[in-house]
Amino acid sequence: MAQPSFHGRFVWHELLCNDPENLTGFYSRLFSWRAQPMSPGSPYTIFSAGDGVPLAGAMRLSDEARAMGAKAQWLGYIGSNDVDATVAKALGLGAWILKPAEDIATVGRAAVLIDPQGARFGVYRPAREPGGANAAAFDWNELAARDRESALGFYRQLFGWVAKPPMDMGGGMTYQTFGLGGPDIGGMYAIQAGNPMSPAWLPYMHHASADQAGAAAVAAGGKLSNGPMDVPGGGRIVQLLDPQGVMFAVHSMPAVAAKPAAAKPAAMPKPAPKAAAKPKAKAKPKPKARPKPKAKPKAKAKPKAKSRTKTKAKARAKPKAKAKKAKKTARRRRPARKK
Repeated sequence: MAQPSFHGRFVWHELLCNDPENLTGFYSRLFSWRAQPMSPGSPYTIFSAGDGVPLAGAMRLSDEARAMGAKAQWLGYIGSNDVDATVAKALGLGAWILKPAEDIATVGRAAVLIDPQGARFGVYRPAREPGGANAAAFDWNELAARDRESALGFYRQLFGWVAKPPMDMGGGMTYQTFGLGGPDIGGMYAIQAGNPMSPAWLPYMHHASADQAGAAAVAAGGKLSNGPMDVPGGGRIVQLLDPQGVMFAVHSMPAVAAKPAAAKPAAMPKPAPKAAAKPKAKAKPKPKARPKPKAKPKAKAKPKAKSRTKTKAKARAKPKAKAKKAKKTARRRRPARKK
């Protein structure tokens, strides 16, 4: 039986904090999200895009959760076609339950677990096939674990993740990405010895500019944890702490779409209209300018005038010819002298 398209993917993110009302404003301004109660009077807040499509949620961290050691954080929910079966398998692999599986009206069935490394994550079967809004808003998820290979084996058995070859990041750090056979959906690394940080999942929110988001977050009361910096693949990231100390990260990709706009390869045909305008060059012969040759008859008229003078000259010359003839005639008529 084929797995649902959401199985093994991060399908929801939830902000657990001490004062949701203050933080919802911080994230709404930073990412242009809208925040409103799930229903009138509900303690659960829904972050949505401008078109109203749900992106994430936020709620107050319960006293019971705090008593169990839970801290304010962003919690990622991984899709499962059978929440109870996934929970049972996770327990068999060394995980333990933070919140038992339960049905949420019109939403689906969900549970919250702690993996063998100590990182919290949710398991969720949505009531209906989820869209890609959450994946677009949270485009990467990263696990910091004590033992990277062991952590990868745990999630591989639960969700069928496929890992790429580890990458040496320098400084003794090895990073490994994973997915479901297609594009990668996240990465993980081992916490270096001596680092006191606790194993945890870190969500990366999408933003047009990680640098601008980092500056805006700090201006709004957040703190810079790491970056901004370039990462393999051509993107940039910045890791931050919100005003209540919850860690989150921002990821941006190069403006790939902006390059064609700058080069405008599609706009290259625009010079073609100029070529089409070449018919104007046909006007260069300017038929109206042809009257100039008509002026030539004037030049022809001059030869006519000359021919008249010649004719007159010839006419005048004729009498001389007659005079010569007359002399000859007179000579003939004269009688011959006697000797």
